[in-house]
Amino acid sequence: MAGTTKQRGGVEEMSWISRKLFLYNVTIGLYVLDWWERYLFNSIVLILLWLFCYSTAKSMWQAFDNHLKISMELGTRNYTMVVLCE
Repeated sequence: MAGTTKQRGGVEEMSWISRKLFLYNVTIGLYVLDWWERYLFNSIVLILLWLFCYSTAKSMWQAFDNHLKISMELGTRNYTMVVLCE
C-alpha cells in the first residue's frame, strides 16, 4: 500500500494519511469497487461538496449583505429622526 513505512513485528505500519484513507475506503465500502468506480464516486462526492460549500457561502454572503444594507438604512433613518427631533 502506498505510504506504508516501517515494519513492526512483521506487519507494515501505515502512515497517518494511509490509515485515514483505509478507514474511509472501508467505512464507505469503496474497497469492493474497481479503481475507476472509486474515482467516479470520489469525483461525484467532491463535486457535490463543492456545490454545497459554494451555495452556502453565496447565500451567507447575500444574507450578510442584506443585513448590512438594512442596518445602514436604519442607521441613517435613526440619525435623521434624531436631528429632526432636536
